[in-house]
Amino acid sequence: MARFNPLIVCLLAALAAGCVDDSRDTSALVINQDSTSDDSVSDESTTEFDRSALMTNIVDTIVIPNYKNTADSAHAFAKDSGVLATYCSAIGTDAEALAKADAKVGWRSLMDEVQKTEMHIFGPAQINEESLHNRVHSYINGTTATCGIDQAVILANDDDYNVVNRAFNQRGVGAIEYLLFNENLNHSCASQVQTTSGWNELSDSARKTQRCSLSLMLSEDIAVASTLIHDSWTSEAEPFRDAFLDPTQLGDNFQLMTDALFYIETFSKSQKLTIPLGIDDKCTSLTCSELIESPYSETSLRNLEINANEFLTIFNGGEGLGFDDLIVDEGFADITQRFQTQLADVNERINGSTDSLVDQIGKLESAGTDTDCINAFANPDSQSSYSACSVAGLIKKVTDDLKIEFVTIVGVAIPGRVQSDND
Repeated sequence: MARFNPLIVCLLAALAAGCVDDSRDTSALVINQDSTSDDSVSDESTTEFDRSALMTNIVDTIVIPNYKNTADSAHAFAKDSGVLATYCSAIGTDAEALAKADAKVGWRSLMDEVQKTEMHIFGPAQINEESLHNRVHSYINGTTATCGIDQAVILANDDDYNVVNRAFNQRGVGAIEYLLFNENLNHSCASQVQTTSGWNELSDSARKTQRCSLSLMLSEDIAVASTLIHDSWTSEAEPFRDAFLDPTQLGDNFQLMTDALFYIETFSKSQKLTIPLGIDDKCTSLTCSELIESPYSETSLRNLEINANEFLTIFNGGEGLGFDDLIVDEGFADITQRFQTQLADVNERINGSTDSLVDQIGKLESAGTDTDCINAFANPDSQSSYSACSVAGLIKKVTDDLKIEFVTIVGVAIPGRVQSDND
């Protein structure tokens, strides 16, 4: 008797029901055929571009390997002999400082892999309201709940404690970042919260040890979730890969793959930059520093660089067939080159940044005005002391082309969540 993986059954049902956002819209733009840099490719082709081969290449050489690397990195970080466990054992000894530095490096390596997978949230990572994805990193669905984590540190001392019972914003790499990088050992809860009463009076070693113990539990949960995502794609019995690449579902799943690329618009540009910087109307004060991704490690710009680089990797199909080839096949080689140039500009500006996003937002708050940031955003090619604002403007160039030229040439729709964007 055949045995069915419940996750795959759910995925297949979701696909059969149609996963394409009903609120999406398509672009009505008519692109000037004279814009191509190669007149010969504007002639009607007798061979239709192989979109199935494009999808297969991206899934097999980018998506699945990224999930495998994330799972491997999570297991290495969580294992008994890993850098995090070593730090936990070293607390209160002469080896503590060095062990903690190694644990931070390990966390950054894991976060780097996670940020790559952020650029292709579809399939197993997307079902059940992105539950598996949120166990790994929940930032796009809400910022870290520090008081909840502080309470969890104490509750984790109970034998029946289980991290799976906690909210997503108290789990994942964001929660570990708070526990590992935040040097303030005092809790962040209001005084009336009973669970944390007395916590601040404990010794530093006791608080570090309890924080580290919870970090180990959280790292194990990340390892389990990331492995489930990868295994769902590659299970020999019922691999989701086969369902996703089913030729009869080509149209819907091609749309899902392009939907995922809009992460760079909704999250990389807006949630990670323009909203915290106060440029977006969704921030109703001068800045919204409380919405920064990775504020304790101050790796926010590093995360953005990885997002941009992975967007380009997917766009190019790595070393194989990609969206760049499809766009060139449609007669718009100059559009492909424009994406390459604009993403290189984003990368260069981030690498040239000397201040973290946390520091730059702090400068804006001290200045009491966002005029220089707004100018840098509007004129991103010019140098500015607010490089993060310039980066946001440079990414906007990419996303403007994504919302117009890309969807028109490739023949897909804009995800509904993008249509409300106002910058």
